Amino acid sequence: MKLLSWNIMHGGGTRIPRIVDAIAAHDADVIALTEFRTTSGAAICGELATRGWPYSESTGPAGSDNGVCIISRTRVVRTPSDPALSENSARWLDVDLPQYGFGVGVQHIMCSSSKLGGGIPGEAKTRFWNAVIAAAGARLHAPHMFVGDWNTGLHRMDEKGKTFACAEHFAKLSALGWTDLWRHHNTGATEWTWYSKLKGGAVGNGFRLDHAFASPSLCPRIISCRYSHTEREAGLSDHSVVIVEVG
Repeated sequence: MKLLSWNIMHGGGTRIPRIVDAIAAHDADVIALTEFRTTSGAAICGELATRGWPYSESTGPAGSDNGVCIISRTRVVRTPSDPALSENSARWLDVDLPQYGFGVGVQHIMCSSSKLGGGIPGEAKTRFWNAVIAAAGARLHAPHMFVGDWNTGLHRMDEKGKTFACAEHFAKLSALGWTDLWRHHNTGATEWTWYSKLKGGAVGNGFRLDHAFASPSLCPRIISCRYSHTEREAGLSDHSVVIVEVG
């Protein structure tokens, strides 16, 4: 089976028809979307349902809030996101995929400048990452995958410099026994999935923000993990697409 994960940027807006076509062209069995918005997302889910993906679950974000959605060819069963804090409820979605024999957690982790509840910048991101690490420990022995836009990576590997907040949390996920699937299947490679913007619209530094991690029992089933940059380069989103193939 094939799983696709993509941040579609602010719900998609006028780009939705092209986003749907791009998703359909990859012919994935399961589609995980971040920056999903309820109103515009209904059009995405509806159109994909007519094309063979009739099952969907979302976090139901309010108004212009960004949330998470999973769309599938086969039945998905929503499961509790126990470790997720209530402030992150729209940014975390857990489902089980009975047809494929594993679970998926989709997370959209905020950037370090986010201040939920008026707190100090970085506090909300740290709380979110603490919940991810707790979930990773609890699900270590189950067939499970975490995917999404995490706004995090390793210093000087997933970015040129040393700017990531919570890079130590990202590293701890591997230390617990989870596998960074892109890194595992693309040893020594460098690819960026998002670029900063400079004044005047110029392209800035590249970052690898979009990830897929597998638990020890699921990892042997992973055939490949790759990025598709075509969609980002065409302006359909500011993020590249993550594609994981599972045997």
